[in-house]
Amino acid sequence: MRRWPAALALVLLLTGCGGSAPSTEFPAWQEASPTASAALTMKEAKGRYLSIVAPYNTALEELQEALRAGKPWRTVRDLARTVATTNAAHAEQLRTTAWPAQVRAPIAALLKENDVALRHWQLAAEATGAQALMREIRAAAAHDGGTQANRVRTTLGLPVYKQP
Repeated sequence: MRRWPAALALVLLLTGCGGSAPSTEFPAWQEASPTASAALTMKEAKGRYLSIVAPYNTALEELQEALRAGKPWRTVRDLARTVATTNAAHAEQLRTTAWPAQVRAPIAALLKENDVALRHWQLAAEATGAQALMREIRAAAAHDGGTQANRVRTTLGLPVYKQP
């Protein structure tokens, strides 16, 4: 029982409740986090966009190749799971990047379409049969965001994406 007062005093001391005035300076190893990131330049945005979408595009291409080759549905489902994972990751990166003003609206439109596709990719990743898998892949493909992505690419001065 006597340990509680000592532990409480230690916790209060460590959390700054020990009675001394709070420090407004950060320790040398800790910096204040900025409240808002500066927007990327158009040149930076080009490179950032390409690096964000590359894993997703690669996963889609691998899935398309497996479908063309007639791979077993479980193999295709595993590839759909990879597409779902990379889709979610690239959407998060697109959302959290400080895009130049002229790119924000096309990115928002792409993300809106992507959100619909992502739900279908996730359902495809969990499909329990070939028919359900293909139904979800077709539904995701109907919301592939190609038009929106090409608007982003055009705004950034990049060539439009050509599917293999």
